[in-house]
Amino acid sequence: MSRLEEQITIDAPAREVWDQLHRVEDYPLFMDGVRRSFPRDGEGAHLDVTIHGAQRGMDTLLSDRSSGQEIDWQTEGAPDLNGTLSVRPVDAAHSQVQVRMEYEPEAIHHTFGGPKGMAQVHRIENTVRADLGKLKALVEGPR
Repeated sequence: MSRLEEQITIDAPAREVWDQLHRVEDYPLFMDGVRRSFPRDGEGAHLDVTIHGAQRGMDTLLSDRSSGQEIDWQTEGAPDLNGTLSVRPVDAAHSQVQVRMEYEPEAIHHTFGGPKGMAQVHRIENTVRADLGKLKALVEGPR
C-alpha cells in the first residue's frame, strides 16, 4: 500500500475553499481525468473518469468530519482508494489544503493502465500536485 500526502496554501478563506470542495459538479475543473461528476443520494459522488484512455464510472463515499475541516473519501469497488482532504485556516484570508491518500499502485495499473511500480507512484503524486494547483487557481480566480 502506498501513501501520499500533499498540501498547498490557497489565498482564500477556509470556508470558501471548503464550499468549493463540496461542489461535486465542479470536480472536472480541477481533477485530472474527471470528465463528469455529480452528487449521489446520501453521502457520495459519481465520477466519470478517463485515465490512460480507459473510461469508467467510479462511485465514492464522502463524509464530513471535524467540524467542517475534513472530508473522508473512499471508492466503492476497484480500485480501492481512500483518503482525507483537510482544509485549515492559516489566517482570515488564507487556508491550507492537505490531501492524504492510500492506494495500491498495482491496482491502479490494473484498472487504468499506465506505468507500473514506482513510475505509477510518481505519476499519481504529480497528478495530485497538479490537481491541487488547479484547485488553487479555481478558488483564487476572478471574484
